[in-house]
Amino acid sequence: MEEKVGLELKILEIYIDMKYFLLVLLASVGMCQSDFIKPSDFDDNPPKFPSVALPSFSSSDNITSDSTEIFNGLVRGYRIQVMISQNENELISLKTNLEKLIDQKVYIIFELPNYKLRVGDFINRKEAENIQKKIVQLGYRTAWVVPTLIEADI
Repeated sequence: MEEKVGLELKILEIYIDMKYFLLVLLASVGMCQSDFIKPSDFDDNPPKFPSVALPSFSSSDNITSDSTEIFNGLVRGYRIQVMISQNENELISLKTNLEKLIDQKVYIIFELPNYKLRVGDFINRKEAENIQKKIVQLGYRTAWVVPTLIEADI
């Protein structure tokens, strides 16, 4: 009989524990279904980047000296971009090598976050493309013509 009473007490304890467990489970499910946090709170809006205005000249532009506009001693033209790097010293050594090989002015320009090595001041694109071919033959295969403001020869 004592065993039967002990077994009934154990079952009663389990029943009481189950009641608390079910009560906690129902409360947690109820809290999860609340409108406190909505899925729409997590909509990811696209980032807003600042617009950058770069000079853009089409390849059909024939810029002549009488139609150029002068901006602080600079006119619209072309240069050959040979290399981009975040290490200025690397470009300085390349600049000295290029100045020995070609008879064009070589520039190192800083445009955040990179330094750019550019060659020449060309009014028309064809001149720039001719020099660009020579630079490619020297081993700088990634050289390309970029529209930019150049120094005016006035």
